[in-house]
Amino acid sequence: MKTVYVASAYSGDMETNVEKTKAYSRFVIRQGAVPINPILNLHGVLSEETDRRKAMNIDLHLLKLADEVWAFGDPTPGMQVELLEANALGKKVRFYKKEDAYAI
Repeated sequence: MKTVYVASAYSGDMETNVEKTKAYSRFVIRQGAVPINPILNLHGVLSEETDRRKAMNIDLHLLKLADEVWAFGDPTPGMQVELLEANALGKKVRFYKKEDAYAI
């Protein structure tokens, strides 16, 4: 099974974005892959305000473990960092509209 790094928005309405990223992980699973979802891994563990740099370093480490990166929605600044790293590592990147995760 391939592993897929889920890139999606977190900042802003964090509780709503956590619910959305759960749907994105379910979408990845329905596609037959294993999700690596850094938001679900770190939500409630690190603070967005005080641990942002540490969280991003962990996120980029997890990204290295994935076979592909799937980006959901319009890229936020954090997602842009992830996408640049994915490109630098030669990872395949797929882009989805937020609604795509609910379509299947």
